[in-house]
Amino acid sequence: MVDMKDPKVIWAWVGGVIVVIALVVSAFWRFSGAGNKVAVGSVVAAPTGQLVAGFPHELILDAAAQVSDSYSIDYSSSTDQYTTEWVSSSSAATLAQAYVQYFASSGWTVVNSSTEAPTYYSLYAVTSTADANVVMATRGNALDVTVSYIRK
Repeated sequence: MVDMKDPKVIWAWVGGVIVVIALVVSAFWRFSGAGNKVAVGSVVAAPTGQLVAGFPHELILDAAAQVSDSYSIDYSSSTDQYTTEWVSSSSAATLAQAYVQYFASSGWTVVNSSTEAPTYYSLYAVTSTADANVVMATRGNALDVTVSYIRK
């Protein structure tokens, strides 16, 4: 019979428990993907106030837009994302309607839209060669606008 008060037995149990915990943590780490890192492509930022090369000018429907940030991300040889941000004096509803009309008349299909009127609108539109995501969020008296464009 095993003497549970024997220090050798106690240390053997403690060691066994530590090994089991280590195996469980290792399995969780491996299968959860927690140890994997996703490589993001290279980021190229445009000078303040300018559009990054490759961003379609026609996706800025706000005539008074002053670009605050514009950058591109090169994910692969066939996938590039271009993003531009600005603060607008337009209302979210007015600008959202302008984008809906633009997409409809320019061969885009709006496949997803979301709204928490009057403060938040988002539109996701696609063509056979590109995707566009437009997000408009009211912050005080200003409207933050972000447009991302992905060439397929």
